[in-house]
Amino acid sequence: MQVSERPQPRPLSVPQRDFISGGGSYDGVSSTYLGDVKSSSAQNTTLDLEEKADARPNPHRKYSRKWFDYAWDQAVQVGRWPRVAYALVGITALGIWVGIMLTFAKEEVRAQRRNSDLNGTKSGFEGETANFQACTLKKFDPLERNLRVSWSLVYVENNTNVVRPSGQTVDDRWQCNLYRDVKAVPEDRLVDPDLLELAGLTQADIQSTYYRIDNVTQPPLATLGMHPFDSVDTNIDFNQAREEDPYAQPLFAYPFDIWQGSIVFALTDRVAAEAVNLTNTGILNLHGAILSDSTLNWRIRLTANNTCEFSAVDAGCELHLDFTGRRPPLVKFAAILAALINWASTIGIFLLTCESVIMRRTYILSDTDILGVCVTALFALPSVRAILPGAPDFGAIIDLIGIIPNIIVVSLCTTAIAFSKLTMRRPKNE
Repeated sequence: MQVSERPQPRPLSVPQRDFISGGGSYDGVSSTYLGDVKSSSAQNTTLDLEEKADARPNPHRKYSRKWFDYAWDQAVQVGRWPRVAYALVGITALGIWVGIMLTFAKEEVRAQRRNSDLNGTKSGFEGETANFQACTLKKFDPLERNLRVSWSLVYVENNTNVVRPSGQTVDDRWQCNLYRDVKAVPEDRLVDPDLLELAGLTQADIQSTYYRIDNVTQPPLATLGMHPFDSVDTNIDFNQAREEDPYAQPLFAYPFDIWQGSIVFALTDRVAAEAVNLTNTGILNLHGAILSDSTLNWRIRLTANNTCEFSAVDAGCELHLDFTGRRPPLVKFAAILAALINWASTIGIFLLTCESVIMRRTYILSDTDILGVCVTALFALPSVRAILPGAPDFGAIIDLIGIIPNIIVVSLCTTAIAFSKLTMRRPKNE
């Protein structure tokens, strides 16, 4: 009996696929499936949205409010132009802020240039050397209410308006005694005739041309003019510039407070005083003062008055300097902006509280963490005041307007929100 062999079934060739990574292989050839499907589907979705947005015409009247709303909704679905719009808004806001800061910086430079002008004598002084006091601002302390200034001796020769420090060469080296807060009077003391003969002067010349310090035993503040680095530091007391004006009162009226201070200088020729053997005599003409440098968060202005130019005998021969201190525009801008931001935040929290508690919109209480917003604002608002430039201690007028009422309103809103959350009941269908 012949037995026929049963044919073996031929195995089916099934491709091996990696269902996790999307990779598959068949006869040694691999390909990726899921990755290609995902990328192509994302592109197709974007294209479909753009096609749908372009395919559906705007049914509203052109350039009407509904037309703009519908066009904006269609653009948001695609998501391209809205992103460009808010990116441009952010860049524009940043550019405006940088422009404001640059404007304030240029204004500060202009103020320093005005201070560096020759304060005092405005008339010409051709053929003579005009002595000036060069003052460098160091620090203004509003708590101690004084301004620290460094003084040195400079001169301007032949009306050239070129300021040169004294003591650089032998020709411009002097020995000058500087006195503070004194009065100059005509010299009335008698001089030894032998000394007058050596000096080539007469007693009448001494009494008509020489001035002395009223207190002949007053020690000088410093001796200037020997070297370019000769200087002396002084503290000038400041007080309120406008009496009975609460909006200009120091510290309380921040950032609109106005301060003022003054100092009087007299300069004597030490060599001339020793030639006639008299102390504190031979007062020189100080034409004015030159203010340089600046102080942080303060604008200091200087006004000089030279009494040597007056013909009256009792006018004396001193240099009277009046200082005025104000906050620069940058400080005022920052303080006003901080107060506006505080009030905007307070008004927003107040409106949310009224809508959720009084108008009984319970979804605001349940869906949003408004209590966390109120508690955060309660501690954030006072911290904004702490970063204001040159801010005084607590109690200024800006605190009464832009800090204390904000804290009170936010505290009441926080209490109302917390009480509403405690008394809120769960819906019956839950």
